[in-house]
Amino acid sequence: MKIIAFILSFIIYPVFTFAQRNVNEFLQLQSPPQTYYVYPVTDVITIDGKDNETSWSKVPWTDSFKDIEGSNKPAPAFETQVKMLWDKENLYLFAKLQEPHIKGYLKQKDTIIYHDNDFEIFLKPNLLSPEYIEIEINALNTVMDLLMTKPYRFGGRANLNWDTKDLESAVYHAGSINNPQDKDQFWTVEMKIPVKSLKYFGEGNQIKPNEVWKINFSRVQWHYDNSETSYNKIKASNGNTLPEENWVWSPIGLVNMHYPERWGHIKFIDTANQQTIDEQFLAIEKVTWNIFYLQQIYKNDQKRYATSIQELSKLYPEIMNERKNYDIVFSNSNNFYRIEIKSKTQPKLKTTIDSRGNIYF
Repeated sequence: MKIIAFILSFIIYPVFTFAQRNVNEFLQLQSPPQTYYVYPVTDVITIDGKDNETSWSKVPWTDSFKDIEGSNKPAPAFETQVKMLWDKENLYLFAKLQEPHIKGYLKQKDTIIYHDNDFEIFLKPNLLSPEYIEIEINALNTVMDLLMTKPYRFGGRANLNWDTKDLESAVYHAGSINNPQDKDQFWTVEMKIPVKSLKYFGEGNQIKPNEVWKINFSRVQWHYDNSETSYNKIKASNGNTLPEENWVWSPIGLVNMHYPERWGHIKFIDTANQQTIDEQFLAIEKVTWNIFYLQQIYKNDQKRYATSIQELSKLYPEIMNERKNYDIVFSNSNNFYRIEIKSKTQPKLKTTIDSRGNIYF
């Protein structure tokens, strides 16, 4: 029954998540995505759920996770942080999840792991392609992984038959598991994700120095009541299970991880030739998606798409400021549009987005 419900949720998801309905929802999507610089390994990493290696001791943690909706929501009850490393063939990640009661029940691979408390990774190695990968893992080291053809709200589908080939993962418990009679400290996740399992033919099987990926991490945390012998999910007065908490590295602004444009960015650093993430690229990407979101709101209100930035400014006057930095050209037909945004200072820096959410750089 869980599988059926899961599949049905894919079918109905786009119906109510495709469009931003009003400017307030648009404003929730304005926080800047996180960034992290991934440094190369300096010794052999053993995937055992522990960060004992010298390489791990030399790299920083990410910022602590926040509520998926952002800083306007209460801070998570428990700390979660991640750190990353790379070599030419692999991305390594280590996550530490503070948890006074470690629990996990699902043991079969590709079970829908978020029905347990879990840790999730969302990976988009190719910024020019709509596909991305999702990996979920619980405290028993049970993994679910899938390939998304594109976000659900654009008609994307989840391929659960896809596997992250040669993925290695391990968990460690600072405490016990499924034992409500004691108090635990944390559990950890360590992963080695081969590049060859993430890229398509012709894209290469190695990470290149200064390559940029989109990535995000999510922690699903259910509300449990514990007796002396068991943990039970808490139910609301209507008899339904209380909704889970969603804590993430780079907040989305709404409860939906499948907004890849809202994920954070990582850059693979070559210590001999270190380059920062291009702020101009991040800026034009944000403007592009803001125009897309406003077009959805305008269509809901006016029953047609706007044909100029001036029309969109009726919803959000600040969008007019972008004319100082970009040439913005609308190409519309009855139920379709394509918009080109070109930097005035860097003519080679440009994007194109259409009404189906296809973006090109």
